[in-house]
Parts: sequence; structure tokens; C-alpha cells
Amino acid sequence: MRNLLFGATALAPVLAVPTAAQANEPSPCPDPPPPVVLPDSEPSQESDRISVSMGASVVTEYISRGVMFAKEVSLQPSVTVSLDLVDDNGGLVTDASVFAGSWTSIKLGSVPPGPAGSLNRFFETDLYAGVAVQLAERWNVSATYYRYESLSDSFEGYNDLELIVGYDDSGTWDRLPLDNFSLSPSLRLVQEAGRPGRKDALYIEPSLTPSFDAEIAGVPLNVAIPLMIGLSDEYYDGIDGGKETFGFFRTGLLLSGQPAPESLPGLTISAGADLWVPNSAVASGIDRYDLVGRMGINWGF
Repeated sequence: MRNLLFGATALAPVLAVPTAAQANEPSPCPDPPPPVVLPDSEPSQESDRISVSMGASVVTEYISRGVMFAKEVSLQPSVTVSLDLVDDNGGLVTDASVFAGSWTSIKLGSVPPGPAGSLNRFFETDLYAGVAVQLAERWNVSATYYRYESLSDSFEGYNDLELIVGYDDSGTWDRLPLDNFSLSPSLRLVQEAGRPGRKDALYIEPSLTPSFDAEIAGVPLNVAIPLMIGLSDEYYDGIDGGKETFGFFRTGLLLSGQPAPESLPGLTISAGADLWVPNSAVASGIDRYDLVGRMGINWGF
């Protein structure tokens, strides 16, 4: 989403698209909110099956799926409530949960006056609900319904249906001289539904996120380097008309850690930057590249 080394707000997965961006003014499609972490299956009381994740990120720009939606610094708070459904009984389904939540993008910089008045800063508000399943302790599958709305009337509301399949390869690379190294391969598919102004698009995002644990200046941190590309049939408008299949390449660096693991075990702070390299043939609102900084905080309980 943002580009600049402001810090790095990734805790996660729109924008007022400038006229240079997509001609059909595609509504925002943010990255998924912070991944729903399946709770450890510890048989206990019913209340222990409910978990809450609250977070907020600050990004120096709002870019999503390789398209610039807001050049202003933005605050992006989110909350997700999950209910654990299955305890690990040694079968194929080793964990499962249902979840629901909300994600918002609020412009913090100077914003021109608009018809929404005091709500003009509230560029996007998303509501989502879904189910997450863990198979054989390695495969993680989630299906999520999203409703995108804009309190500032920056775009017309519509729906997304998202499927994410990821593989937990932790422990596979123990011979490497990196602590807890993993690649975390993932495939994200998003099908639009009821998108105003054009045909509904299918969006495809394969990714790898190499990560490892390290100690920097005596502070234990997790270091992650996301690698992904964005592909679609209808989402990317070409500069010269028509559609482009390849939208962008994205990488970056994210550092995250727990400042008080004993007294506040659910608190995580992150910082980093995203490097977006768009397809130059796409009307993305981005030049040759964009560096977005991010800082974030998340509390799970």
C-alpha cells in the first residue's frame, strides 16, 4: 500500500484513484487484513475458543494490487473476531475457525473538500467474514467474503470473494544457517462480484514470503521479505486501451517483534517498506516504481 520508508505498517490484506490511474476508476481492493491465525487447539472452556485481533497501520501511500489509490499518508485500523471450531484430533482437518471483521483506510494528510464533508477522509470501509481451515497441520485454506464501501463516496460499493491457499513449510529448511526459516508459499484468488463500471475481474496473486528469526541490537525480531506478482483478466487497464494481464511485482522488507513478550504476549509491533514495480503498460498511477513505508501495531487476545 504505501511507498516510502516511513517505518512500515504491515500488520495487516482504497484509494481515490488519480486521473492518471485506471480509466474506469476501479474501486479499492486492499490487501487482505492481518491473516487470521488459527488458535492453538487447547481444549478448554468455550470462551477460550474466541479470539480477537485488533491492529492499526500507518502507510505513506495507499497502493493495492499495483494501483495507486491515495497519495496521502493513511491510517488503516482493523479488527477481526474468530471462533475456533475444531480441536486437533489427528484427522485431516487439524483446525478450523470462522471469523468476521472490519478494515478502514483514513487519509491523514491534506484532503480537498468533498461532498461527504467531515467523512471525506474515510476513503474506504470494508466488512468481511469467512472460514479458515488447516489441513494435515501444513495446508491453510481460507475463504472470505468482502463488502467494500466508501463513507466519502470515493467509489461505489461492490463485493469480492477471496480464496487463499498457503503451505506451512517451517522446519523444512533446518539445515540453513537461519533460525526458523520458511518460504510460506501462497496463492490468492479474488473474484469480483457486482463491480460498477466494468466486467467483474478475476485477480490472481502467487507469492513467497521468505522469513527468519534474528536478533538485532539484542532485540529478537522476525524478518520477512515478501515476493509477489499480480495477474488479472479485467482489472488492469492498459495505457493505450484494452486490458493487461500482468499488473505488478512487489517486494520489500518487514521487521516485526514483541516488545513485552511476558507481560503483553499478544502485542506485536512491525515496521518496513514495500517496493512496487508496476507494468509500465498499465494505467496504475505509479511511475517506474514506488517505495511505501509502513508501521503497525497489533494486539491479539
